[in-house]
Amino acid sequence: MTQSGRPLVVNGWSLFAHPLFIGQVEALIRKVETLKANDPGRYKRKNSTKRLAAIAKLALEVIPEDPTRPEYRQGGTLGDDRRHWFRAKFYQQYRLFFRFHVGQRIIVYAWVNDEDTKRAYESGVDAYRVFRKMLDAGRPPEDWDTLLMEARVSSKRMAKLKSSL
Repeated sequence: MTQSGRPLVVNGWSLFAHPLFIGQVEALIRKVETLKANDPGRYKRKNSTKRLAAIAKLALEVIPEDPTRPEYRQGGTLGDDRRHWFRAKFYQQYRLFFRFHVGQRIIVYAWVNDEDTKRAYESGVDAYRVFRKMLDAGRPPEDWDTLLMEARVSSKRMAKLKSSL
């Protein structure tokens, strides 16, 4: 949400972020700030900085253009009963997982993997395997209303995130 209490709206889509997503992005922001403080001339060339820029562009520009794009659909990697989850791929091994509701024009960003959970087929820490285990544990929740409620609670953190990106 913005400072006025309204959600951030891009291309007619209200954007929300689950606390799991916000936590990942906040950690990445802190890392980039440290890189900038330690090496102001070269921090922009670092993987963390580029990844943060890619996440911001995806979440705030690209996905809200059309979250229904076929390239966001995932196959059966999370299980056939979880095709309502979508993901945007970036930098080969990174995934940003989200859900949307066309009728409500809402997008909820749920989780983005990090350096420790890169996409690696059959790895124990593969992004899809980790996210599937998170879903199995109920974090983030499968139920749309619960997912949206948890994301709404984090709306002030989302506004702060946007201003940091």
